[in-house]
Amino acid sequence: MKKRIFDSVSFKLVLLLITIIMMLVTASFIFNSQIENLKKQIDKIYFGNFIPVTNLQNISSSYKDMIICLQNREKLCSIKKSQRIIQSNWNAYFKAYKTIQERKVVDSIDEDIKVSFMDKNSMKYTIMIQKINFLIEYEINNARKQRKEFLNRYENMKKLLFYNIVALVIFSFAIFIYLTYSIIKKDNHLTILNKKYKIESITDSMTMLYNRGYFDTIFDSIPVVSNSNKWQTAFIMFDIDFFKQYNDTYGHDMGDKTLKAVANELKKYFNKEYEYVFRLGGEEFGAILFDVDKEILENCLAAILKLVEFLKIEHKESKANKYVTVSIGAVIYEPGSNVSTNRLYKLADEKLYKSKQNGRNQYTI
Repeated sequence: MKKRIFDSVSFKLVLLLITIIMMLVTASFIFNSQIENLKKQIDKIYFGNFIPVTNLQNISSSYKDMIICLQNREKLCSIKKSQRIIQSNWNAYFKAYKTIQERKVVDSIDEDIKVSFMDKNSMKYTIMIQKINFLIEYEINNARKQRKEFLNRYENMKKLLFYNIVALVIFSFAIFIYLTYSIIKKDNHLTILNKKYKIESITDSMTMLYNRGYFDTIFDSIPVVSNSNKWQTAFIMFDIDFFKQYNDTYGHDMGDKTLKAVANELKKYFNKEYEYVFRLGGEEFGAILFDVDKEILENCLAAILKLVEFLKIEHKESKANKYVTVSIGAVIYEPGSNVSTNRLYKLADEKLYKSKQNGRNQYTI
């Protein structure tokens, strides 16, 4: 039973680790997608809003219209109208975002545009077209340069994200190892007890169960082990019903065989890790189950009642059954309750007495 519980704890730890890794992978995917979207948006900014080439092209085209208007002396054309178009497009371009270096270039051309409006001169307009074309080329080249710098930063950001994910995975493994170590450390107390006392001197020579001396050692450790591991721990007392009458009727040799048979059933049933069965004295047995809850305990006690009865050891003088049966009293120690072991033993004994009062061949928790 305890081994299954520890396997369950290990499974939960592995599940926790897998969940953390899946969350990190998901987060990585989401962050990477967001970075890709950011890259696309930056591209649109650089080749759309960031480079208002349309404004500059309109300005260049308007200067060309002004030159044609002067050369052909066309009455239908309007230099002032072209100037208004130039001014409108230039204002839109001039107010757009500019780097410090770009702003120096734009400021110089801004003065030239104002000067070009002072008189009608096709040569000045031609020079302005050249400057505007230079500005268009300058903007495009500068944008390419900045985009290249952005792509470098973008790749560095992706690498940084990858390294962060790796670091988080390593950190998750460290947490997993720490949790595993904590469980092993908490369990170490019981492991030491098992190794230290698994010798013949701790067993009862007739039933081969743990003896009263070993019971005292394990029983006294219940508060320490339960509190440190936050385990519920059960202490159970078993008593063969009307055993004195059985000895008087069938003799002490048969009584010893019955003790061995009942002890063997207890030993076979409570054979998992952290389950301890003892002969407390005479026809009385005890069991300590670490890390158990009431539902599991009730199932165990109900099973023991049936197993002993199924031995079909005749008992004519029993008032509880025609076969040998046991009465059971049990208590559950709650972690942090600070109940003394003396009190715990007394409570279990009271529950055993209650089972006997109620007709025997039953358990009371």
